[in-house]
Amino acid sequence: MYYEIEDELGNISTIQLKERELDERTEELKTGDFAPIFYLKSADGVQVTSVSGFSVADDSKSLMELIAYNPLVLSFYCPCWGSYAPKHLAALQELAPQIEAFGGQLLVLTNESPKEISRISKKLNLDFTIIHDKDFNVARSYGVYSETSPIWDRIAGISEEVFTPSLFVIGKDRKVSYVFVDENFDGTPDRKELLKSVYHWKEKK
Repeated sequence: MYYEIEDELGNISTIQLKERELDERTEELKTGDFAPIFYLKSADGVQVTSVSGFSVADDSKSLMELIAYNPLVLSFYCPCWGSYAPKHLAALQELAPQIEAFGGQLLVLTNESPKEISRISKKLNLDFTIIHDKDFNVARSYGVYSETSPIWDRIAGISEEVFTPSLFVIGKDRKVSYVFVDENFDGTPDRKELLKSVYHWKEKK
């Protein structure tokens, strides 16, 4: 596509704009899929509590280590979701002790910097682990972030690069047993099904 631009002196130049590439986002994970493996580093986030039984070592910890003994509930969070953000965070805060009681562990990935994570955690007295997903690498592999199909292109009030609100239950065999992806920012996870999924995997120990 070509456009003509006239400068202050009346000179006209022609520029060519590239068409936006087709959406290359991988599809979100579905129940029964194998969860992509990722690695966490302690420098990328804050270990808010050890109540769920895992911590991020000085070097790194992989998904396989996290799910070795307990199923993992993995969620993505972004404070730039506007009014949706505090509701999602409050839901996670309420779910955290229930997930633990059913034998699971909660991990939340965010695009916030480690410094901001620490500030939010202390301010809200959060009791679950939040880690910085550097360059959206994990979110991209889980199909909940895309440069070519950005959230701000279809959801009013969002102007930044953000994740799609989502939550996954990952069993000890690395299979996904529950999926919640809120494309339209108008839903909530099915708590009963989520906890049932966590308990199911715990029972298979």
